[in-house]
Amino acid sequence: MEYKEITAEQARKNSEHSTYGTKEALKSIFDSINANSNAGAKSITTMLSKQSINDNELTGVISELELKGFEVDLKDKATVYTLTIKW
Repeated sequence: MEYKEITAEQARKNSEHSTYGTKEALKSIFDSINANSNAGAKSITTMLSKQSINDNELTGVISELELKGFEVDLKDKATVYTLTIKW
C-alpha cells in the first residue's frame, strides 16, 4: 500500500490555508455513498470536524443531501458532527 508522507510542519501549513467547506464535504460524502451503495450498504456514517466546517456549511451539506432524497440524522458532539445518511 502506497502512502504520501507529510511532516508536521506541512500539516500545519495545510491547516492554515485550508479551504475545506460544503463542496469538499459533499464530494467526500458522495464518494462514500457511491462506494458503499455499490457494496450493498443502505447507509453510511461520517464525521465532520468542527474545525474544518462551520454551521452554515453544515446546513448546506445537509440541505443538499436531503434535496437529493437522502435521510440525514445529525449528532452534534464536542469536536465533531456525526451524520448518518440513509437511502
